Amino acid sequence: MNTFTYTARNAQEPGRVLTFTLQGEYLRINLTGLADSVSEALTGKKEEEEDAGQKLKEQAGPTTLKVLEEISGPLHVKDVSGSLKSGQFKLTAWKRVGGLRAAPIVLNMGQVDNPEAAGAFLEELKARKQVASRISSFFGPLDYWFGWLGILLVILFFIRRKD
Repeated sequence: MNTFTYTARNAQEPGRVLTFTLQGEYLRINLTGLADSVSEALTGKKEEEEDAGQKLKEQAGPTTLKVLEEISGPLHVKDVSGSLKSGQFKLTAWKRVGGLRAAPIVLNMGQVDNPEAAGAFLEELKARKQVASRISSFFGPLDYWFGWLGILLVILFFIRRKD
């Protein structure tokens, strides 16, 4: 399997790191650093924290980590797009539910420390998208849940209007 990995590091905050791995037609995002930051923020070190707040944080931690796990992939390359403008690296991926695009995941790394590597990653992503198999039977607005919701609302409007 052809693998391509890019590690994006924010130029101003070197602790902000995400690793993107292309494997065949899929992208995986390593959110380990992000998960550690969230866990640290959720578990806080203050002794005077109230019990209710602590219980909420204990419950939010596993939920947040589960959400991060879902975001990390694998995501089909056809559902991923990226940009690099003036060294600012941004990646947008769509999470699918029931075969349709449901929600965008936007990862904005800001100014990256190696824009040449980011550009190479985006070129590889573009090349893989061109040869990747089709992921959906639908196209355009019908590939999104909001497209189907819009159609349903129009139908309901005409049914109600007819009465």
